[in-house]
Order: sequence, then C-alpha cells, then structure tokens
Amino acid sequence: RVQQQHTVHLQSLLNMFNEKVTGKGSAIDKRASYADLLGSTMKSGGQEIGETTQVGQTLVEVGGTFERIGMLEREYLSDVYTKFFKPFSNHLQVEWGNVTTEKRRLELARLDLDAAKAKVRTARTPEVMQQNEQKVRESQAAFDRQFEQTKILLTDADRKSGEFCHYLEEFIRSQMNYHEQAHKMLEETYNKMKQ
Repeated sequence: RVQQQHTVHLQSLLNMFNEKVTGKGSAIDKRASYADLLGSTMKSGGQEIGETTQVGQTLVEVGGTFERIGMLEREYLSDVYTKFFKPFSNHLQVEWGNVTTEKRRLELARLDLDAAKAKVRTARTPEVMQQNEQKVRESQAAFDRQFEQTKILLTDADRKSGEFCHYLEEFIRSQMNYHEQAHKMLEETYNKMKQ
C-alpha cells in the first residue's frame, strides 16, 4: 500500500511537471518565461525613457540580461524534460504499471485460493471434498506462479531504481548549471552597473 501511495504521488508530481513544462501541449521554446517578460518590459521601458540617459541605458542592459536568463530557462526546461522527465515518466508508467497489474493479479489469486479453502471446510460429502481439494491445489499452483512472477518484476524494478537515480542526478546537475549560469549573468550585469 505504501508503495502504491508513492507511485500515485510520483505520478501526480510528474503530471504536474508535464503541465508546467509543456504548457499543456505547446512547445517549450514558444512560451515566454517571467524572465523574458521582465526583460522585454525593462528594455522597452528603457527605450521609452531614452537609451542616452543612465536610467534608460541601465534598464535596457538589465532587460537584455533577463531576456538571456529567459533563454537559459527554456534550455534548462528542455534539458530537464529530455534527461529526467521523459525517462522517469516512462519508467513509472511502464515498470510500475506492470508491477501494479501483477500485484492485483496476485491478490485475485489469493482470493481464489481462500475461497477454495473455504469450500473444503464446508464440504459435506467426500466426493465434494475431493473436488474442492483439487480446486485448492490448482488455486495454490496459480497463486505460486503469480507470486513468483510478481517477485521477479519487483526485483527487476528495484534493480532499475538505481538506474533511475542517475536521472535524478541529471536533474540536479541541470538545476545547478541553470542557477550557476544565471548567477554569472546577473553578476556580470551588476559589475557593469557598478562601473
């Protein structure tokens, strides 16, 4: 149950991320980010004031920096989408979808086995008891096969979890690169303003 809750939580997180990144179907490259909007507003404000004035020139320069940060943000989102979101989402949908299906089948096999055992206890004649015992053996064999199949899938999914930790590392690396480059751009602009 805890594993199912984690799977549901991860799926909702990935769905939310997908909506934010893809803009419900629009391309990442076409959407303006807040940095883009701020940059273009600052640049147009600086041009209106006049680029010959100190305030106008500074607004244009800072606006240009924010537009570059907006481009950097789109690159970052695209990078995160291809290196983290898509592989992790595929893993979650395919692997854990299979695991969930097999676990459900295992539960049904257990219920069939329990029902067959209950029929043995309530049998009134030896013939009916023999038929029910045969049904118990068949149900037990089906349960055992399903148990092994589910166990193999869980073991394989656990093994692949290490592989998907790599995608989380890529996500963090993308975050670090984005923030490092944005910080560098802002620092360069700040140093120009101080001169």
